[in-house]
Amino acid sequence: MSSQINLAELLSNFAVQDFANALRNALNYKDHPDYSSLVELEYTETKEQFLETAKKFLRRYDTHSRRKRWTKPEEKNLIELGNLIDKYGVKVVRNALISLSLCKRSEQE
Repeated sequence: MSSQINLAELLSNFAVQDFANALRNALNYKDHPDYSSLVELEYTETKEQFLETAKKFLRRYDTHSRRKRWTKPEEKNLIELGNLIDKYGVKVVRNALISLSLCKRSEQE
């Protein structure tokens, strides 16, 4: 893990943004918001727990994404999140992902 954390670089990372967008969609789903994924993600402490939680989230998200025609996070982005965890640690990556997902979308999106 790096002792120097470049938050701007982390928050602008394509994988963090991709998963944050998916989590934001799931949280804002009108019929059944997926707060359980947010809570499960909040309690991850290890890389293995994080990736297991991401897998559960993607399974639930798949159902809604088909109906709503949302894009799903790509496999390469899950791999990138694992690499970011190796570089920055679970807490930092987890907090960046949650923070972005809870932000309001910009008008350009």
